[in-house]
Order: sequence, then structure tokens, then C-alpha cells
Amino acid sequence: MKYNILKGGAIFCVGLMMVSCSDFLDVDPRNKISDAAVWSNVDLANAALNDCYTYVEGENENGVPFSSYTDDVYHRTGYATEVYTMGTVSCDNYNVGYSEARGNTWYFYYKAIKQVNELLENIGKVPASGNTETTKKKQIEGQAYFLRAFFYHQLYSLYGRVPLVYHTFDIDSQWEQTRAPMDEVADSICKDCDRAADILPVQYASSDDFGRATKGAALAVKARTLLYKASPLFGTPSKERWQAAADANKAVIDLNAYSLPSVNNADDYAALFYDAENPEIIFEKLYNTKDPEGGALNYLFQAPMGAFAGGHGWGVWLPTYQAADVYENADGSKFEMKDVKEYSIKKAEVTDAGVVYNNATIQATTQSPYVGRELRFYANFIYDGSKWGYGDDNREIGVFEPGEEGVKGGNSSALNTDDEYWNATKTGYYMKKFLNPAYNTDQEDEVDTTPWIFFRLAEIYLNYAECQMELGNKAEALKYINLVRQRVGLPAATGKDLRAEYEYERRVELMFEGQRFFDLRRWKKMPETYSGDNLPTAMKIYKMKDGTMLYTHDETVLQQRSFRDAMYWMPVPRYELNKCPNLDGAPYEETQK
Repeated sequence: MKYNILKGGAIFCVGLMMVSCSDFLDVDPRNKISDAAVWSNVDLANAALNDCYTYVEGENENGVPFSSYTDDVYHRTGYATEVYTMGTVSCDNYNVGYSEARGNTWYFYYKAIKQVNELLENIGKVPASGNTETTKKKQIEGQAYFLRAFFYHQLYSLYGRVPLVYHTFDIDSQWEQTRAPMDEVADSICKDCDRAADILPVQYASSDDFGRATKGAALAVKARTLLYKASPLFGTPSKERWQAAADANKAVIDLNAYSLPSVNNADDYAALFYDAENPEIIFEKLYNTKDPEGGALNYLFQAPMGAFAGGHGWGVWLPTYQAADVYENADGSKFEMKDVKEYSIKKAEVTDAGVVYNNATIQATTQSPYVGRELRFYANFIYDGSKWGYGDDNREIGVFEPGEEGVKGGNSSALNTDDEYWNATKTGYYMKKFLNPAYNTDQEDEVDTTPWIFFRLAEIYLNYAECQMELGNKAEALKYINLVRQRVGLPAATGKDLRAEYEYERRVELMFEGQRFFDLRRWKKMPETYSGDNLPTAMKIYKMKDGTMLYTHDETVLQQRSFRDAMYWMPVPRYELNKCPNLDGAPYEETQK
């Protein structure tokens, strides 16, 4: 199988213009290859398209997944996520993550849109002879419409109101665009999706095109966009909006091009997220096996600490106590820690002087919380006592800490001072979802190729269920919620508290995939997520000399968070406001121009 749309592949240089306000007007010298050459050949035009695909940034190719801004993840090293989570984000302090797509989002996606616009303006000039070249040229156009819709969807989901730019600018052009109303942005995205869907195939004839946007991908962008448009943050919900969103999601389902693979156990379920050919996937980012600059970074940020194959992780994306606690038992009942009592222990702490012990009293249980949970728990978390590691290095992971002197801390705990303890989890968990157990971290000439999945069928089922719920069609909503639950062996949701059942299923099924940040925002639930019991805390396990394990919820807040209503949107950077007099800084700045 050849993967043509890859991070780190040879980038075709077309000398495109940059895109902040004044940048829209700057012309980059075309010293790489002339326009005439680019647009005189279908293969060169296709290479220009491939360059546009490089702006499709997977969350596993940078250190800042959107889940870092939610109650599901504590980002141990920050990487500027704290600018958002601690409430200091503003037009002057807009960098909320160490990557172009997070730290300079506005510029990043408008740069991408500029390249797509140039392609669309010129694709008509490209000569094509014969059916093969004619089809390829048309598909280049369809993919360009998809990419423009995809990039505008990223901007719409984060900023709401954005300028709609559908042509390139020359040096004499005047910048007069303003931020378009949200509904206009959403409708414009949908038009590009429709254009793309009318052109693109459901599946390409050649495996060489695996990974390219398809009809289903275009319809999925439209479906999610209309789901957002129907939600409270993006306007006033109405029956008409929810029906439009329902129809768009059902259109993806009715393609009958995707399916939910059955799973027999947690390992089967976990494999869905590192199998690029999973039939559930609608659109994904692929990576190049041999390119050291082109791999996924899941292992770096997720794997357990320790010098062993399958380890060496930095412990950066740490699932919170809150994320783990939400998972039901295998029989569908609510999980609760039982037989909690008071215990006296000696807590260990690593100091400059060595390990010191202090008397402490904790509320804990000897009953493991890791027995009898639903299978997605075991697929998504590495917890104390679970097995992890490549080949002969597969081992039981210990995150427990000493409960008294004379006990050595677990091999992946902060008290294992013989190893990389500084990278140990602070929450009691490591993130397992997306980790491929067949990837050897000690094999330096190979990189991790775990794809980043942007759209998959389970999300579309849940989107459609939400729409039907909002339209009052309880039976139809339950049908699609239960298709997702049935796959993992859970009993059917009953509809007794349909909203809670739906939100549970959406949170757990899509956990760590980036959706929760957008869900909490569009439902306008961020204030409660950034306060009280939802602030990130840890599970602590203490081992006693007799081998007894004590499990306790350490309620010490790992990061204080702060939210204000303006933060439902990302801020327009100050440099853009300074360059573009017709832009406004709302809602961060009251005065609109």
C-alpha cells in the first residue's frame, strides 16, 4: 500500500504568498519553479495539491492535543496550553500551544487557504489529455474544495466569525474584508463541501491515492459544521438547524461506505486507532514510515517513563482521575470506589536530600478500581498493574508509591529514582489510546506511523443521535447510541436520562480524540468544567510492606483553571488587528470596528 499524503514527504515549492493582512498583499519571489511550469502539467499541479495537504495537522504530530484544554487531560509540561487553561489568553497572548496550528492558528490556516485558492484559480489552465488526466485534474479540484472547507472549518470551530477569502491578492489589492457572521461562514464551508462531494469518489480506483479526501470526507466536514451551527454557542438552536445537521450526518451514514468493526476485547478496540485501514475511518492523517521528521509523536508524549522498549515516554499527556472515573462497569452500572476507610501511611517524597517520608492519613480502599470496568477503559489507559512494553520488554507497569519505609516505588512511578522518574505520571495514569504495541521505540530507523483520525463512523452515529435527541426523536437517538455501545459489549442505553446517557457515550467513545473541547464549548459547559470537582486530580496507589495496595483519590488540584465567557472563542492575534483595520477583536475587546 502506498501512502501518498504524508507528513514529511517532499514538499513541492510553488512560492506561494503568505497570509496575514499585509501578507495577503506580499508577493513571494518565485525562485523555485515558474507558475507557467506548475500549471502546465497535471502531475505538477498534483504536487501543488500535495503541498496543501501538509497543512492538515494531526494532533499527534505536535505536543498539544485539544484534549489538553479539557477535564480529561492534564498536560504535565504545559507547552503554552496553560495560557488557555489558566485564563490568560487574549489578543496579545494568543499562543496556546507549541505548534503552528495551535500557537499561530490564524496565520497557519490562512496560509493554507491562500495556497488552495491559488490552486483553484489556476487548475483550469492545466492541460489534460485523455480520460486518466482529465479525471485526475477534476479530482485535484475536488480535493482543493475539500481542503478549503476543512481549513475554514478549523477556523470556524475556534473563532466563529472569520474573513471569507476565496481569491488571491496582488500587490495593488486593498484589504477590505471583515469577519463574516458565523452563519455565513458555516454556509460557505458547506458549499465547498458540496462542490467537493459532487466531484470526489467514495473510494479511489488506485491504492496509490489511499489517504486522499473522498466524497465521504467532504460530507463529514459538512456534517460536523452543521452540528456546530445547530449548537447553542454558534447561534440560536432551532428545529430547522438540527434537522439540517441530522440530514447531513445521515448522508454520510447512507453512503454505506464505512462500518464499525466488531471487537472481542480491549486489545481489538485499541487496535482500531493505530490501523490506518480501519473501515470505520472517513478521513485521517497518514505518516511516512522512513522519514524521521514525518512520524507520529504518540509514544513520546504518552508512553510510560522508563528505559525499556515501548517506554521512554515523557509523561506529558496524562489522563486525569476525572477521565478514568467516568467509565462504567462492564455491566453498564456506574463505577464507584467501595469500602473506603481511613489509613495511616508514610508518604514518600523525592527531595534534593533524597527520599523523605512524612506521616499522613488518607481515605482509601484495598479494592482495585481496575477490575470489572467496560473494555474501553482497558484500551485507553495504562494503569497500575497493567501490562505494557515491546517484545521481551513487556512488563507490569507500576505507578504505585511507597506507603511506608522499606517499600520501593513502582517501575513507572515518581518514586523510582533509579530510572527516569522526572517523566513519571502525576495523575496515576498514562494514555494508552493510539499507542501501537508493535512499535519498537528502540528501533531508531523506524518512526511511529499511527494515523490521526479526524472523522470516523462512530462520531457520525453520535452526531446523528444528538440531532435526533434535539428533534425529540428518542427512539432514533437511542438506536445510534446503542450501535456504539453494542460494539463494546455494553447493555443498551434505556433513555431514562437520554441526555446523560448520550453525553457519557460521546465522552467515552471519543475520549482523547479532540472532540470534547469543541463539545464543551458548543454546549456552553466550559465554566463548570473549569471549576470544582472537574479540576484535574490524581489517583494515588500506595504499597505497604505486606503487599497491600491502597487506592485513593488524591484531591490535590494539579492545575487551577480559570474561564471567562470570551474564552469560548480564540482571540484574533494583535498583529492581525494592527495590520487589518477592518478586523475586530471581539469578544476579547469590547470596541468593534
